[in-house]
Amino acid sequence: MSVFKYLLLICLIFVICPAFSQSNDPVMLKWKLKPGEVISYKTTMDEIDTAHSKDFSIDGFDKLLGSDVNSAEIKKMIKQLRQATNLSNFVTHLKKNSKNVIDIEMKAGDQPAAQTTADTGEMGKALKLMMATMGGVVLRGAIREDGTIESFYTKNDQKNLIATFFELPGRPVRVGDTWSADVHFLSTDQSFICDSSHRRNIITIVKIDDVENEHVVTVKYDIEEYVSGYFSTPFDKNPVKTTMRMTHKALADFSIERGRWINYDGIMSISSTGFMSSQSAKRCNLTLIN
Repeated sequence: MSVFKYLLLICLIFVICPAFSQSNDPVMLKWKLKPGEVISYKTTMDEIDTAHSKDFSIDGFDKLLGSDVNSAEIKKMIKQLRQATNLSNFVTHLKKNSKNVIDIEMKAGDQPAAQTTADTGEMGKALKLMMATMGGVVLRGAIREDGTIESFYTKNDQKNLIATFFELPGRPVRVGDTWSADVHFLSTDQSFICDSSHRRNIITIVKIDDVENEHVVTVKYDIEEYVSGYFSTPFDKNPVKTTMRMTHKALADFSIERGRWINYDGIMSISSTGFMSSQSAKRCNLTLIN
């Protein structure tokens, strides 16, 4: 064999080998915990893009309830409530129980001093008591080893958090496969008359890499919910035009061998107009502690 042919053969081997290592065999994403083991994540939901954020406005709310409402007091209460509940630092623990179900427990971590209220009145006392209560567990739920949700009984907003951060497809998947998260971000009651809506809920396997003998699955989240319509109450004959939109975009890496997220980084945004208008975006992040 000539030197040229030998070098050509070597080049072909180097080209072909990576192609085989990127095989598209299906993989199973499963949470893996040994008895007594706890997986802990620093969980942050920090507000971002504050320059374009918009606090709650209740102009539409005022219109529906009439002129007798003390809107200044309501706005003050909403501002204090948002300030008190705008927690961002949490620690989430996952632990397998005796029934081979994985319990999820999220606790509020240390919060910045700026997030405390200086109001010494009754409202301030009530908010401080609520914050003290929230200093404990703020979320409880459960998932199965395959990542499907066990705690069907949790409140919708809490189930949304569990599904957003910890739900897995529950079946073997390969690159390009998609599924939907068990989330319902937007909800209304009989006062809302919808004239248009749409929903996108797509989670995609982007790639599967072999990193130091560890299969790392990259997952992309693309979720959006939108409704448009009118809020109407017996207090006012002129319904308020209202829109609501919530999105969640994220990229996350899951280790097949270790059975856990290595990292998770997303942005959740919400905007609304009309009845109660606001605009905000939060970075949602899981950082493995152990």
